[in-house]
Amino acid sequence: MLHALIKKNGTVFTSLLKIITLGGFIAFTGIAFAEPLRLAVASNFTSPIQKLAPIFEQETGHKIQLSFGSSGKFFAQIQHGAPFDVFLSADQAKPDKLIEKGLALESSQIIYAKGALALWSASLKSVEPVDKTLLEARKIAIANPKLAPYGKAAKETLTKLALWSKLKSKLVQGENIGQTYQFTYSKNADVGFVALSQVLAGDVKGHYWKVPNSYHSAIKQSAVVLSSSHQKEVANAFLAFLMRADIQQKIASFGYQTTPQ
Repeated sequence: MLHALIKKNGTVFTSLLKIITLGGFIAFTGIAFAEPLRLAVASNFTSPIQKLAPIFEQETGHKIQLSFGSSGKFFAQIQHGAPFDVFLSADQAKPDKLIEKGLALESSQIIYAKGALALWSASLKSVEPVDKTLLEARKIAIANPKLAPYGKAAKETLTKLALWSKLKSKLVQGENIGQTYQFTYSKNADVGFVALSQVLAGDVKGHYWKVPNSYHSAIKQSAVVLSSSHQKEVANAFLAFLMRADIQQKIASFGYQTTPQ
């Protein structure tokens, strides 16, 4: 039938072709070529964001692309032009520095959670008393204190316990808290200072001691929209989504302290 129409009226065919092409182009670009919102996410927040991102996608129709790693590595990549839209850091210092350098929008900055530190073992029957456990451990996993906020908190905790100098030779440092968790999960370390959220989300519960907040500086996890983003409106909408009361409740259930603003 279409062939007959083409032969009968070339003008009709031309118009029809334009309509089909235009319709196909709109559908194709709207679905297949729509850019996802690219998130650089600190590894401690892996499990929560994997549960929260689909909620945002379902509510808005916008797709999210997740990348996980250390905040320090993402900080370096962003300075070299890495194509992210949003940076969810494990601390506040790195987003602050990006803002100072003009690489992130100050107006977008939020504290989406406060991290909690835990001393965790996948193999020991108990991690308490803590001093005894740490002194008897063969290997103790921590994140690099110079790069990772949770590593800095672990060092402050050991200093508070007057054990830092005594245990230095036993420490196994992960590049980030995700690697530190793996050292402990695989039992290459007897115990490890990890994020409480990792312990609660893991398939191996083991035993843990939640480090009192007074033992270390607050782990303020900050997020910003990057200046280079071409999706600033969607990016800001995502950060507003994270601060919503119901989402903050979910974040708290993952083992974080919430920070309503």
